[in-house]
Amino acid sequence: MALGVCGLGLGLMSGCGGGSADTPQVTPPAPVVKLAGLDAQLLTGNKARLVINPGTDTTSYCVRTDANTPTAGDSCFVSQTTQEVATTGSATQATSVRLWAKTSAGVVSLHKALSLPGKTCSAEAYAASTASSLPTACLITDSGELVMALENTQAPGTVKNFLRYVNEGFYNGTHVHRVSSNFVVQGGGFVFNGTNYVKKSPTYASIALEPVATTGLSNTQYTVAMARSTALDSASTEFFINLVNNTSLNTTNGGYAVFGRVIFGQTTTLATMAKVVVKSSTILAGENSQPVTPLALQWAYQIQ
Repeated sequence: MALGVCGLGLGLMSGCGGGSADTPQVTPPAPVVKLAGLDAQLLTGNKARLVINPGTDTTSYCVRTDANTPTAGDSCFVSQTTQEVATTGSATQATSVRLWAKTSAGVVSLHKALSLPGKTCSAEAYAASTASSLPTACLITDSGELVMALENTQAPGTVKNFLRYVNEGFYNGTHVHRVSSNFVVQGGGFVFNGTNYVKKSPTYASIALEPVATTGLSNTQYTVAMARSTALDSASTEFFINLVNNTSLNTTNGGYAVFGRVIFGQTTTLATMAKVVVKSSTILAGENSQPVTPLALQWAYQIQ
C-alpha cells in the first residue's frame, strides 16, 4: 500500500520537516501534575485533589482559583496538606490554581501556580482504566474520550517518552492532522492556529525504535504506535491509532513501534473521528486526510 506521505510513499512519517451527576467510586488516579512541593490528582466529577508537601516553617496553606492575593488573616489558610478544588467543568477552559503558603511568622508567599484541565474524564473512562493493570492515559478530544493502556514492560522507552509529554501538558490543545477512515488517526505534533497547521516542537530528543520483533506488539486494530521520519530512531511526539489491522506496518520501512492500545472509546470516539470530513492535506502531500473542521486534543493526562 502506497501511503503517500510528502510524496515519498513512506507511510506513518511525522509531518514533513522531520516530525510531523453521580459517579461510582473508582480508584483515585496517579498524579497528573508533579511539581516540587505539590502534586495534583484529577478525580471524576470535575474535581482535583492537591497533595501538598510541607515546606520549611510553613504552618498553613491557602488554595485559590481566583486572582486574589490572600492576607495573613484570610480564612482560606488551613493546615491540611490534602485539599480538593472544583475545576471549571469546561472541556476547553483550564482551571488556574494558586497555592499560597504562610509561615509561623505570618509571612504569606505564593508557593505554586498550576493549570489543570477544566474537565475530567468520565467515571466510565476511569472504570476502564481501573480494570487495566497497565499505566493508562485519558485523552479528551472534540469527538469524545479515549483511554489508552500503555505497555510499559514491553515498550518501556516509548511509554516513558509518551507519558512525560502527557504529564507535562505537551499534547493539550494539539490537533489531529490526519484521518484515514480505513487506516489511522494521527496527531500529537501540530496545532491549528486558525489558518494553518503549525508544527509544535518537541522538547526532548527523539527516541530509539522499539521494533515489533522485540516487543511482540503488533499494529492491530485500536493499537497506538509512534509516527516518525524515514530515520528509524526519529519518533518524538506524534502518534497514531490503528483504525484497522495494519500489520504491514510491523515491518514497512523498518516498522512502527506499538506501545499501547485504546481500551475505552473504540466504537464511540474513534468511530466518530473516522467519519470526519477530510480534504487535501497541507502537511502530507498527496493525501486526502486533513480534517475540514479542526479536531482538537483538548487534554491528555495520566490516570494510573
